[in-house]
Amino acid sequence: MYTGIMLYPRFSEYEVSVLLSILKQGEKSIIHIGLDKQVVKGEAGLSCVPDVRIDEVDVSALDSIALPGVDDFRHLVEHPELITFLRKLQNKKIWLGAISSAPYLLSMSGLLDGKKYTTGLTEEQRCFLGTFSKADFIEEPVVVDDNLITARGSHFIEFAIEFGKALGLDFDESWYKN
Repeated sequence: MYTGIMLYPRFSEYEVSVLLSILKQGEKSIIHIGLDKQVVKGEAGLSCVPDVRIDEVDVSALDSIALPGVDDFRHLVEHPELITFLRKLQNKKIWLGAISSAPYLLSMSGLLDGKKYTTGLTEEQRCFLGTFSKADFIEEPVVVDDNLITARGSHFIEFAIEFGKALGLDFDESWYKN
């Protein structure tokens, strides 16, 4: 079983930096999933090459997936392959992690339905997007509800630690604290 790390244009590299370190330290198998196999540039300009396209992922081999935020997700809203892929995860009991603006990708795919969550998006942005449940929003840095871990982007360390703990990984939490 492995953890999928989603890569899409303009993803926030820093939001997965500590998570990648914890997964490595915990000797967790990782696969980088792209919308296609083209080089993906993060918001800071880091170029990454996905291992597989979303339509090639063996969902039965995933036990977890992490979605970093993105500084502008307009190019992802109408992406049918991404929505189809995320909906395949709907009835799977895998850990879903989404940070910063990425909970929007889960909400537009129905994966936030009935789950408590947080996000880096403002109340005005959530209302405008129209896919978020106002009643399920929690004003906290990190929220864990069942198999879902959500966080605000500035809490990427806490997000990564919660994700590592959820997977039962052996890692040294003190590496990531001042």
